Amino acid sequence: MSSEIISCPKPTRWPKRLNLIILFFTSNLICYMDRVNISITAPLIMKEYRWNEATLGIVLSSFFLGYTLLQIPGGWLADRFGGKKVLTVGVLWWSVFTIITPATRTITGMATVRILMGLGEGVNFPSIQSLAARWIPAGERSRVMGFILSGVSLGSIIAFPMATWIMASIGWRWVFYLFGLLGLVWCAFWVWLAVNTPEEHKTISPKELKSILDDRPKIPPVKKVPWKGLLSKPSVWALIINHFCVSWGFFMFLTWLPTYLIRAHGFSIKEMGVYSMLPYLTMVVGSNATGWAADYLIKRYGNITLIRKIFHTISLVGASILLIFLAQATGKITVLLLISSALGLMSMTGSTTGPNSMDIAPRYSGTIMGMQTTAGNIAGIIVPLVVGWLVAATGQWSLIFYIAAAIMLFAVIVWNLFASGKQVLD
Repeated sequence: MSSEIISCPKPTRWPKRLNLIILFFTSNLICYMDRVNISITAPLIMKEYRWNEATLGIVLSSFFLGYTLLQIPGGWLADRFGGKKVLTVGVLWWSVFTIITPATRTITGMATVRILMGLGEGVNFPSIQSLAARWIPAGERSRVMGFILSGVSLGSIIAFPMATWIMASIGWRWVFYLFGLLGLVWCAFWVWLAVNTPEEHKTISPKELKSILDDRPKIPPVKKVPWKGLLSKPSVWALIINHFCVSWGFFMFLTWLPTYLIRAHGFSIKEMGVYSMLPYLTMVVGSNATGWAADYLIKRYGNITLIRKIFHTISLVGASILLIFLAQATGKITVLLLISSALGLMSMTGSTTGPNSMDIAPRYSGTIMGMQTTAGNIAGIIVPLVVGWLVAATGQWSLIFYIAAAIMLFAVIVWNLFASGKQVLD
């Protein structure tokens, strides 16, 4: 009787970059759970403190003041010293201020806490971008950024029903206590698993390290940012302007969607909690699907610039048309379908403006992302105030959708004239 030795193939090692990708994704998820909680609890806060839309607009806008201040410094610090420490401090900071938000009872107090919370969240995207430029091979950029950015949408999807259940069960203040606690838990995993560069990782496999370095330009440490070089590139400005315009439409919904559904279309608190997450579900699907599609098409045809422009044009032209229809819509189902479709199309920018700083200047991608998000946050400061003032003054919501559509159509023109997928700065 003969015996036969069957050799089993070695199991594939878990890629270390996947740890980073999952942590980036969950950081965005928690970031947006903590950001959107004020919008979800707003109807109850307004009722308890007797605030109107204009007053709430001040509180919603205040977050973006702090958030904007640390975008560019956060990106520079991450590029210069590594994103791990920068993001650790940021998440700890914003989680603490999320937890203490209910202790404030005045407009000034709550606005101040939201500004301070915004300072912590301000380093999130630039730190992630800086780390991703060093960890993610060029052939994976679109789908990885699509996945990471879908954490934003999933955070909103989770936040709406969870916060609604918490509000109904133990009160709106516990939304802030429990959401803030998630960030503290995340930090423990981040400190354990995150490393600034694949070259510094002690247990990464030689095969994975080679695959990353072979499909990624050399990225020496940043000692000085070439501001003149960055600011002289039309493709950098196209990215900054488009981030502002896309953020205008996105933050309009992020800050006002619950109040809009309740006050303009008669949704109950329970309906708002359930249906408000549907638009963000389409964003998860859209962001991930287009990220994979973009990487596939870039690999097949090799023209990064063309693919970025096609996807961006479909995204913003389509969303603008739907916003024009939304301005005239009345039925609940129609409104939900239009919002969901518009945000789903807007999420396609995860595969365009999302990875573009890594295309054009990978060494300074954190700094450029800080510039992008600074522009986006200026929109975030303006939008809540404009919407609150217009609705309070006119009693109508339609004008805000026309304005957003016009802004995004302008963005498409700028993008197609000046955007690029080629590296423009070493």
